[in-house]
Amino acid sequence: MSYDLLLRNGRVVDGSGMSAFWGDVGIAEGKIVEVGKLRGSAQRVIDVQGQVIAPGFIDNHCHFDAQALWDPLCTFACYHGATTVINGNCSLGMAPSRPDDHYAVVSMLSRVEAIPLASIQAGVQDTWETIPEYLALLDRRLGVNVGALIGFSAVRRYVMGDAAYTEPATPQQIDQMKAIIREGISAGAIGLSFERNPTHHDLEGRLLPCNAASNDELIAVAATLAEVGAGTIQIGGNERNGVTVDLLTEIALASGRPVICRLGIEPSQERLDSYTQAMEQGARLIPMMPPFLEDPARWTINSVNNFDLYPTWRPVIASSPAEKKRAFGDPAMRDKLRAESLNYRWADTCVSIASLAKNQQLVGRSVAGIAQERGQEPLDAFLDLVVEEDLATVFMRDTGAHPEEKGAFLANRLVMPGLSDGGAHVTRRCDSHFSVHPLVLGPGAASPDPRASGSEADLRAGLRLRPARPRHDSPGTRGGPRRLRSSHGFAGRDRPRS
Repeated sequence: MSYDLLLRNGRVVDGSGMSAFWGDVGIAEGKIVEVGKLRGSAQRVIDVQGQVIAPGFIDNHCHFDAQALWDPLCTFACYHGATTVINGNCSLGMAPSRPDDHYAVVSMLSRVEAIPLASIQAGVQDTWETIPEYLALLDRRLGVNVGALIGFSAVRRYVMGDAAYTEPATPQQIDQMKAIIREGISAGAIGLSFERNPTHHDLEGRLLPCNAASNDELIAVAATLAEVGAGTIQIGGNERNGVTVDLLTEIALASGRPVICRLGIEPSQERLDSYTQAMEQGARLIPMMPPFLEDPARWTINSVNNFDLYPTWRPVIASSPAEKKRAFGDPAMRDKLRAESLNYRWADTCVSIASLAKNQQLVGRSVAGIAQERGQEPLDAFLDLVVEEDLATVFMRDTGAHPEEKGAFLANRLVMPGLSDGGAHVTRRCDSHFSVHPLVLGPGAASPDPRASGSEADLRAGLRLRPARPRHDSPGTRGGPRRLRSSHGFAGRDRPRS
């Protein structure tokens, strides 16, 4: 057989789950047509000299919904071998949305996913209303492959207006929402997303509409996918927020479709066992967990949403830097903030970057530990440091995860590695390297796209992470830097054209 392109002498990881093997990959007319020890001729031959040859990764939990309209490569996912991104998670989406009401969905996406409002407003120039119209816009300038889930909060807002944030839906409104979902699936959307998260508010402080929907409403809407016989459901949240195994099971059985749920950054065998029992009852649950040993988030008091659950904290965090400093210096306000955050995880909250030379010895230490040394309560030690450093102190969370334990969960065939949140929290984290990171945890932890023969020839090779750094390329003058962590060793992409 003759090929347009022949890659020789590579370590092939074909996405099937089998071990890597040494071989060649033949490509013709833009497709992988043969894998093995190949002897055919080719117009072009590349000796990859032992590098890994693999299908592109699927970045399976992203929020590039707005960014894809101005950045069709969906950076930085593509820097780590991802050739497909899945947007529309956590009930968020850019459609449906009336042209004079785009701000409502932008407000949700900006606040929940910490994407600067100025960047979205400067980067998104097009108008649309329906899901088919939004998908058509994406198709005009597509770089990586984009799979779009239908965010239920956007659908609920479109049908119910301002009532979506607080009121139950009527049967007629549920029928309208189901019709929108049917239309979206027919146009190419790949499924539907829900959430239960009491910390997810829009820029006006309103809880996302999906959180106002009853369980019965979610189950009724999910049944739309049974009617069309297509799609996947993603649901964000955990048991504490009301995403119980019973609810997941009812949604899975009503829809007849796979349901992607969270195993969490700190997984438990008990939770995985409960998912397994639901699967034995016929529920198609796919637990997802991030592969990182540490929480990749790095945040300041100006970019955090960790305190959104607390009603006194929420408006303070949303205020200007000057207003924050005034609030943190007010003893009465501190008492209120302290009372609400007594159970906050101060022992896990550590200093990542101190801006003042005198505070460098605090880097890597927990807020609880600093407070104990100073004879303070954790809240006071935290706020004193924040104010002293003009709100510039960068914090992180210590998960206490162990490679052996996490690797065992990731190697479980029931568990899907993912949850990069690509495109979200851009000023304080970059988790798009999730596709590379698991490889340090041992066999079975990687999650390449399971496409093999006949797939698009999006090939990747290499494996090493560079340190995170800021990158100043966001649209809008007030967009600020994005946090980038790139990979070294990817040989790039060779997609032959017919």
